[in-house]
Amino acid sequence: MIFKVEPYKATLDAIERRLTEVGKESNMHNVMKKAINEAADAGKELIYTETKGSYTIRGRAFKKSDIVKKATSSKNPGATLTVRGEPIGVREGYQSRKNGKRKGASVQVLKNSAMKEIKLVSGGRAYKAFLATMKSGHIEIFQRKPDEYMDKYKTIAGKSKGREAIKEIVSLSKAKAAEMAYEKRGVYTKLQEEVISRMLKHMNAVIGGME
Repeated sequence: MIFKVEPYKATLDAIERRLTEVGKESNMHNVMKKAINEAADAGKELIYTETKGSYTIRGRAFKKSDIVKKATSSKNPGATLTVRGEPIGVREGYQSRKNGKRKGASVQVLKNSAMKEIKLVSGGRAYKAFLATMKSGHIEIFQRKPDEYMDKYKTIAGKSKGREAIKEIVSLSKAKAAEMAYEKRGVYTKLQEEVISRMLKHMNAVIGGME
């Protein structure tokens, strides 16, 4: 997911007019560049904080360093913040609980939701999720796949029998979690406020002879 950090055109026009009034319009590019890059740095912190505030995503699965900033330049007038990542295993990435004698493994993705048992009902049978360790040492929560069987249990005639295949249970990628937090928690508006504040700061510094 890529987030743009750039000011409204009305903000740019207002700052440029003010600098022109005092004969310092040549400083406009530097004012904009400093403001946008500073706002992008603040935005990186904001996106991380809001995502962690919305989801139970673990620190080992989502770090601040996973949000990469590309600074503004003459060719790219707006900075960007990029979050990449594939869907994450629920045990690795989110709050979860292993299976017990009666209940399957459970997961809590949203902080304001309850722990929910992972269960699929197919053909009148309930497929409960369970904690397992693979031969590779990978530990995760898995679930049997209805009517799909492991190759070694298939007969020569092509009929399947024996143990059903399993799949790893995954949830939101860190990129998707960040995108949803961005939309739900008004991060775009907060970033715009940050850009405006930084532009005014640097404009006033130029007018006052501090930059």
